[in-house]
Amino acid sequence: MKVMLTKTAIAVLAGGAMFLGIASAHSESTGNKEADFRIAEMKKLGGNMGAISKVVKGEANYSESLNDNAKEIAEIAANMANLFPEGSGVEASRAKPEIWDAQYTADFQQDIKEIQAASAQLVTAVQSGDVEMIGAALKETGGTCGGCHKQFRKPKE
Repeated sequence: MKVMLTKTAIAVLAGGAMFLGIASAHSESTGNKEADFRIAEMKKLGGNMGAISKVVKGEANYSESLNDNAKEIAEIAANMANLFPEGSGVEASRAKPEIWDAQYTADFQQDIKEIQAASAQLVTAVQSGDVEMIGAALKETGGTCGGCHKQFRKPKE
């Protein structure tokens, strides 16, 4: 009986958390599914960077699970060009219109290549388990994010 009650409680809590997550995601919608997907991917990217950052800062111990974080960063970076389709630069998004301006296309594509290269190095560094190496690779990857944000991302309001 105790086991059944515990499983029931877990199911109720999980269902409630899922519902709240869906409601929260919906309330943050830009009204454009491509922009919403991009924003979700960028939040995932930041969350994975944060998990690795905790190890570099000494706030958490290195674990093999960090490999999953680094791989997800690299996967998002590999798909970065697809996250900015024409028409997804809605007002509610922080993406600047310059992303879709032919004058800036080469700069934007270069920024994407830089995060892809840096994130690949981050995967290698995390696999090594060497916290100093991870820190250097994380700094490089974060720098590519910041470089793109300066030119192509609106500030928070």
